[in-house]
Amino acid sequence: MKKFVLNLISVLTWIYQAFCVLSIVMSVAMTGFMIFIISQPDIRAEVEKELQPARDISLNNNTIWWLLFGLFGFMFVGFFAQFFICHYARSIVKNIKQDVYFAIDNLKLLKKLLISVAVYVVVSIIYYVMAFCNYATLTAMSKHSSNTASSMFYSSGVAGGLLFLAVIYVVYLVFKYGMKVQEDADSII
Repeated sequence: MKKFVLNLISVLTWIYQAFCVLSIVMSVAMTGFMIFIISQPDIRAEVEKELQPARDISLNNNTIWWLLFGLFGFMFVGFFAQFFICHYARSIVKNIKQDVYFAIDNLKLLKKLLISVAVYVVVSIIYYVMAFCNYATLTAMSKHSSNTASSMFYSSGVAGGLLFLAVIYVVYLVFKYGMKVQEDADSII
């Protein structure tokens, strides 16, 4: 059963890493598209003409663009952190499958894993706050908006929670088998 779960975690981390790479590529394309829109005055005027009656939004407002670029920047950092979290978790799982529990490599990998998780958590919080501010800015600029900022929800909570759960499980396995090794060492003494 242990090997099955470890193999399942390895496969899931590969799949998740593939989604992270795909997300990074799509985000780069979206950022390029945004830069293209900003640089084209005709397109900008047409988009503003469509947004003006409904939302009373001006694309000349630099706050919107800085918030959007900030969101994309934190999104990139978050995707990279998730990619490295999966990489380090898979490396630790590989060592556990080879019955290498308490080794210097595992401790280094665990430290890198925890740093990556910390970066991901901080970036997620900042990303959420920036998204909330962006939403509040757009709705505050709208004269006709009946939405409130409290109707926005934290959309990446499920994926982040599952990723964090996988990390906790890997740490649990490391310490579980570490205690087993420690008990064996104590019984020999």
